[in-house]
Amino acid sequence: MSIRLDPRRLGSLKLLAAEAGIRPGELVTRWVEERLDAARGGAPAPNLPTLGGDALASLAARVDELASRLDQLTAAAPAASPAAAEAELAPTEAPAPTPVKRGPGRPRKEGGRASAKKRGPKVALHDEIVAVITELGPQTAAELAAAIVERGRYQAPRTAKPLDAATVNARVSNPTYRGRFLRREHRIGLAEG
Repeated sequence: MSIRLDPRRLGSLKLLAAEAGIRPGELVTRWVEERLDAARGGAPAPNLPTLGGDALASLAARVDELASRLDQLTAAAPAASPAAAEAELAPTEAPAPTPVKRGPGRPRKEGGRASAKKRGPKVALHDEIVAVITELGPQTAAELAAAIVERGRYQAPRTAKPLDAATVNARVSNPTYRGRFLRREHRIGLAEG
């Protein structure tokens, strides 16, 4: 389940949660559970105001107080990024983030992308297709993809998806590289010249 809140109300929720020493989601869960328990028992929910009286006025005063505190926080750091503002509002006892995995079972490397020295020089797919055809002669797209993967020189730049025949066909059909290749009897060869 997910809920959407107005940014001001989200800021108020984060402040209340920080004061309680818990995460905002846990605070919302507590409120919902209290309301459900009260509804199940037929009694009014604890800590929830009724439609009149001093409880509603005190709640309105509390919301106004939180809104003014939020305004002070945003005015104090106008040049700060939204991430820095969230870090200020978040509790300080937050757990460390879990490492993000890239692709199936591949942990993220320290410092972002691996350097070109570790992987070797980048090889373009069309250059690798030309090299395989030069070595082995005309091939089907599936055979070219398998040979390129076996050679291990080409690494897709933005995906962990393995190279397949569709990707080879797309590169050979690309108007930029189409003049380099020739298709004959379901095989891809090099264009003469």
